[in-house]
Formats: sequence, C-alpha cells, structure tokens
Amino acid sequence: MPWKNGLGVSRIIATDPAGAGFDTMLWQVSGTEISADCPFSELEGLDRLFMVTDGAGVDLTSTNDVSGRTWTARVAAGQAPYAFRGAWKTSCRLLDGPVKVFNVIARRGKASASIEFLDGNSFTKAASEIVVAVDLASLDAWRAEGRTTETCRIETAPAGRRVLVRINP
Repeated sequence: MPWKNGLGVSRIIATDPAGAGFDTMLWQVSGTEISADCPFSELEGLDRLFMVTDGAGVDLTSTNDVSGRTWTARVAAGQAPYAFRGAWKTSCRLLDGPVKVFNVIARRGKASASIEFLDGNSFTKAASEIVVAVDLASLDAWRAEGRTTETCRIETAPAGRRVLVRINP
C-alpha cells in the first residue's frame, strides 16, 4: 500500500476492514523499509505504534498538532514501540542507513492497539480482542479472534523475534 504522502510503500499484514485505506480503516498492521530521511504521512484521527526491526535506528521528531510542542525520540531495533498521534507532524532521520520497521495504526475512539514481544509459541487471547502474531523477520502473521478467551499456539512458526498485536475494537 502506498504511503499517504507518496514517499514509500508498506506491506500490509492485516487490516480491518479488508482493503481499507487510511481514511476508512479501523486498524492496520504493516511493515516497511525506510531508506532515506523523510516526513511521515499525516494521519488525522489515527494513533500509531512504530518499531524498528532491523538497522541502526532512527530519530523521530514530532510536533504536537494542538500544543505545538516539539521533541525527538530515538527508536532502535529491539526497543518498545514509539507511540504517537497520526496528526502530529513527524519526520524521520536515519541514524546509519536504511531500517525496516513495523507499524500498527488504530482509529482513535474506534479501536486501540498494543504491541508486546512473544516468548515461546503460546499466548492467551481475551474474548473481546483480536490478536495478530507476527514474525518480525519474515512478516508472516497469524490472526486469532473470536468471542471466547482462549490459549493459542503457533505450531508452524520458525523460532525468531515475534510480537503480538492486541487490538480492542
């Protein structure tokens, strides 16, 4: 899917509703490569989670669209995700070459999302949530949803760095 600002392309891992664009999605899980310093797309009404999965990292400079406050956050591989509002003017400066990143976007007031690292092959899914388990190296994903709380197991996944995206619609 092309970035809203036209400066790159993301690989969509999961989205709701299927095939939705930035103006109609409730949530989206994606991966992309950033190969040059660039501004991020402004995504009004969406909350974003951003993780570097490969490469030296980035400095993200954000300006709050309401207060006008500006700050810079350093995001490196293996760190917890950087959370920010899509309406904030955010620019990305590469620290030392291209990076691969993992993104989760949720429509504020309609869905919320979190990312956690998965140890092992099992996880518990609450009745009210959708869980997308993602292998960060390949971006292979497994989706679990339903009306019951259950323990889920990924049997076919190779060992590696995996995350769980928990979405609460």
